Amino acid sequence: MKKSLFMGLALTTMSIVSMTGCGNSGSGGGQGDAVKIGILQPNHPALAAATSGFLSEIAANGISVNPIIRMPNAQGSDTDSLALDLVSQCDILLGVGTGVSQKLKGAVEEKGKEEKASLLFTAVTDPVAAGLIPSPENGSGFCCGTTDMNPIDEQIDLIKECIPDVDKVGIIYTSSELNSAKQAELAIERMQTPELGITPVVKTCTGSADIFTVASALADEDGLDAIYIPTDNVIAENPGAISSAVNGKGILVVCGEESMLKGCGSVTKSINYTELGRKTGKMAVQILKGLKNAKDIPLEGASAEECEYVMCLANAADAGIVLPDSVKNKCRNID
Repeated sequence: MKKSLFMGLALTTMSIVSMTGCGNSGSGGGQGDAVKIGILQPNHPALAAATSGFLSEIAANGISVNPIIRMPNAQGSDTDSLALDLVSQCDILLGVGTGVSQKLKGAVEEKGKEEKASLLFTAVTDPVAAGLIPSPENGSGFCCGTTDMNPIDEQIDLIKECIPDVDKVGIIYTSSELNSAKQAELAIERMQTPELGITPVVKTCTGSADIFTVASALADEDGLDAIYIPTDNVIAENPGAISSAVNGKGILVVCGEESMLKGCGSVTKSINYTELGRKTGKMAVQILKGLKNAKDIPLEGASAEECEYVMCLANAADAGIVLPDSVKNKCRNID
């Protein structure tokens, strides 16, 4: 299911590339040559959606672009070389995700292009902690973009709504994913508020090879009611490991966003990554039209009102979970 979603998004991106055309690098949104935009994006459905939204928004503003999209291998071992290659070719860059955005920023600095390049980022949970911008207000440097910080409070509150007497909730994420670690920290804060009083149990995996082992150990934790999974690229590539660990055990799984829910979990409140990409595309339009420099554009993200409740009743049934009507009535169901 996840593969077919990604293929659909990839075809969308390809159609945008075809529509906007290819050509030599230009300087802005006129009717002349296409502008080269170097895009570094991991192979992940939500991130592909962000790229698609980004390119769609630029095209909608009448700017012809020649996107050069590079995807690191599964191990990420070629990310540095891909970033350097894109920076060598392009002055306008997009990083889709925290790690690749950091690599692009480092490549710009290594090439000495700080005064010439503009780096946009999207799907970065905490760009200040990641060293991409100095503050949410920005104000210096050559970067700007959008955060995919989830509506974590609402996601944790979903657990309480589904299980009113919830006592213990597990959290699993990949130890190397800085964005996931930040979300886990915020989830713990919400769980430990007086009105919820939930005991968190945190376990981390190191890569795809040990997701099932770690998730199984978490699912076997005595008295565990639910599991929360922040957005996590490694787990998103292998969601079946989570499903295998929890199916039939009556454990509610709440995921960080919709594309993860297609592979595991029962419910979430999700960011729309296509729309997040569009927000970043609007920033690119301002830069390409010479209206603003990247440093003058503050950080943006999706508001809670822009997020959507989503459920997967098939996954819930496999896990032995029955969602309450109050949750089902506000959720869109996905296959």
